[in-house]
Amino acid sequence: MLNTDRPLLSGREPEIENSMWSATAGPHPPSTPLAAQERCDIAIIGGGFNGVTAGLRCGEAGAKTILIEAKSIGAGATGRNAGMVNPGQFLGPDEIKAHLGAEFGQRFVRELGGAPDMVRDIIKTYGIECYADYRPIIRAAHSAKTRAMLEAQTSAWQALGAPVNMVYDNELLSMTGSSRYGAAMMDNRGFTIQPLAYIRALANVAVSKGLRIAAGTPVQALQPEGNHWRIRVGHSSILADKVIVSTNAYTGNLIPEMRDEIMPLGAFGFATDPLPSKWRAKIFPQGHSLYDTHKIPLFFRYDPQGRLKVGCIGFLPREMRRGDWAAKAMRYLFPDGPAFEWRYRWSGTLGQSVDRLPHLIEPLPGILGTIGCNGRGIAPNTYFGTMLAKLALGEAIDTPLPIRKPKSYPRRRLAMESYDAAIRFYRNTALFS
Repeated sequence: MLNTDRPLLSGREPEIENSMWSATAGPHPPSTPLAAQERCDIAIIGGGFNGVTAGLRCGEAGAKTILIEAKSIGAGATGRNAGMVNPGQFLGPDEIKAHLGAEFGQRFVRELGGAPDMVRDIIKTYGIECYADYRPIIRAAHSAKTRAMLEAQTSAWQALGAPVNMVYDNELLSMTGSSRYGAAMMDNRGFTIQPLAYIRALANVAVSKGLRIAAGTPVQALQPEGNHWRIRVGHSSILADKVIVSTNAYTGNLIPEMRDEIMPLGAFGFATDPLPSKWRAKIFPQGHSLYDTHKIPLFFRYDPQGRLKVGCIGFLPREMRRGDWAAKAMRYLFPDGPAFEWRYRWSGTLGQSVDRLPHLIEPLPGILGTIGCNGRGIAPNTYFGTMLAKLALGEAIDTPLPIRKPKSYPRRRLAMESYDAAIRFYRNTALFS
């Protein structure tokens, strides 16, 4: 059967245990079995940054809330990403305002620009153990054109009072250990976490606030019943007043209208065992994380125990069994480096929208969700999870996005296959030229 969410030539998505983050993530949060019949105020489908944050906020408000996760908490894109807590989107503030208009655009730039602070506050307030590292993330320019683009974005953010600056040449070299890049934007609002440790710890906090988690069984059906929603999960049936859909690129056939709103894109990573101190002193010696401005960016960072990750956009193809591509990426930055053994190999799926911005979707009355993270999942979904909880609880709030019905991504299947082919070509040619 044709998989509607994966290109024909892509391999299967590895289990979460293949992710580097599983090595330091800590225990799974508790999952409680469901009775044959359940009743709740709010049901949340999806156990990532968006859903667990929404569950925390609903539990704190005293709402009877059940979160249903098909696999385990963080098993989707949450536990597979680079752990970079970046503000906003890849687009600059002027581009965002142009897409959303004055009212929503200004609110989006302001609210989502401050979203990393929401993650900081959660870590501090609840004592989340997630190896947070508050050094800013390096966004490196790979060409003169993208250097000018970063300089323009830096100026636009500075005009809004954001703590963003450019670094060049020797200063950048001291951070990266590589002469590959001559300029980079440093956004001091951003930082890094261990994403799987964060979400598991946050889920434990949410459970302590009253959230019930039912993990390991996917939702099989979602049907209206009067002014409520009937959710079938295994042998259980849940009647909920409101439903928050937090599945993004993992929605599947549950709500086809939401699934078709975005085009799935892959993102993959390779990682070493903990590096010897000799090489840690040469490769990102100050411990910074980096992503660059290629059309499909390269990502580099360490985990809490010194494992080095290199990643990129695209589905992990069947033929990429060994670390040949990762070794090529390392030679691109560090041509004199050793040949590392790549112990971990994993991938995930992100949702790309037509306008490269997230969308706030209400497919039917009583069901709400945000979709289309476009590779910026942690801080935005922390914000959106809080926002969706407020909406489900009946609070009157000003949202940074208009609430609307789903619209299909144009020629979605063709676009997905075309993107996959173009990414494969670029990843193995122009990316390292």
